[in-house]
Amino acid sequence: MAEEQKVSASVDASFLIALEWLGLLKTLHTVYSVVFVADAVWQEFTEGASEDAVHLIGSLDVVVRASVKSLQMVSALATFMDIGEAETLVIAIENQAALVLMDDLRGRKAAQRLGLRTRGVLGHLLLLKQQRIIESVSDKIETLRQHGFYLADALVEEVLRVAGER
Repeated sequence: MAEEQKVSASVDASFLIALEWLGLLKTLHTVYSVVFVADAVWQEFTEGASEDAVHLIGSLDVVVRASVKSLQMVSALATFMDIGEAETLVIAIENQAALVLMDDLRGRKAAQRLGLRTRGVLGHLLLLKQQRIIESVSDKIETLRQHGFYLADALVEEVLRVAGER
């Protein structure tokens, strides 16, 4: 992807966890110019990730840890979502990120109400297939489901159709 096409993003832990399961954490630098990781997201991700994954994400030059400035906004959002999702949205606003990388439906709807664009793991996988970085989206979806990652059947079918795998 050309440098000028890369965009900034704020990422939630579930997105990072899914990429770890798929062995695709390193693809963050392929698609994004900067990926903001809120403190709560960093903590959630590193508590469950392998040492290799923590080292890898820490070594990616596009990954930037970020602390929220508006604790009031985080508190308000955290009344109906978890703290990591709330911090992800606030970091996106504070840093004028072009995208929020998140799969949680409630968090995505809140992001959209705040005027933020969202992309989930499946959208990321479609980009990777379009760039010929991965060969199959369906294989990755199967891996996610084996890990218990919820994906709505209708969404999966649409993504596979767009990917040319249906």
